[in-house]
Amino acid sequence: MLNKLFSIRPAMRWLLFAVKSITLLWMHSTAIAQDREIPVEVFAGNRAFAHQMYMTKYMDSTSRFGYFGYLRYEAPYSDRLKSSFLGQSLFFYDVAEGVSAGGGGYITNAGFVPQLAIAYGREIRDLYFLVFGSFEPIKSPNSEIWMLLTYSPPLNESGSWRLFTQLMGSYNFNYKNNLKYNFANQYLRLGLSYNDWQFGLATDLIQENAVGLLPTNTGLFLRRLL
Repeated sequence: MLNKLFSIRPAMRWLLFAVKSITLLWMHSTAIAQDREIPVEVFAGNRAFAHQMYMTKYMDSTSRFGYFGYLRYEAPYSDRLKSSFLGQSLFFYDVAEGVSAGGGGYITNAGFVPQLAIAYGREIRDLYFLVFGSFEPIKSPNSEIWMLLTYSPPLNESGSWRLFTQLMGSYNFNYKNNLKYNFANQYLRLGLSYNDWQFGLATDLIQENAVGLLPTNTGLFLRRLL
C-alpha cells in the first residue's frame, strides 16, 4: 500500500536520501542538457502539508536515452507520524517520436517496487501531455496508469504572465484482485504563472484500497521552475 502509515524518522531518512539522489542526477543532467524545467512545489492545504517535484532529462540534445524522476512527501497536521512518501525513478529510451520505453521503480516505506513502463508525451504550443502505463513484476503483479496534463496560455504580449492549470493523476491496480485499485490519486492545480514562479489554488484527492477516500486536501501552492 503506497500511503501506509509509518513513523516520521524513517520517512525523513528516505526523503533526504531521495532529495539528494534526485538533486545529484539533476545537476549531472543539467550540465549536459537542459530539456524541461524542474517544478519544485510546496502545498499548504487544510489537512496536510505536501512537497513534490518531477523531472525529465536526456543525456544530451540528440540522445534517445533519458531519465524521469518523481518525489512526493505529505505530512498531516494532526499527526505527523502518519506522513507518506514516494520516490520514483524510470530510465527510458525513445523508440519513436513521442513514445518511450524503459524501467525502474518506486520506493515507499513498504520497500522497493520494480516497474517496466511505456510512455507517450507531446507538447502542442501551450499544452503539455504525458502518460505512461507500467507493469510491476512482483509476486502479486500490479499495473499503474500515470498522467500529467498542463495547459498554460499567455495572458500578456511578452508571455511573462500565464494562466496555469494542471492535472496529475495515477491509478494503481492489482490483477489478482479483479483490477481493483491499490491506490488512486488526483492532484489539481489552478493559478497563475509569472516567469519561473507558479502559484494558486490546489486540491489533492487520494484513495487507498484499505480506507477508501481520504479527506480532500485543499489550499494554496507555490512552485518554482529550476
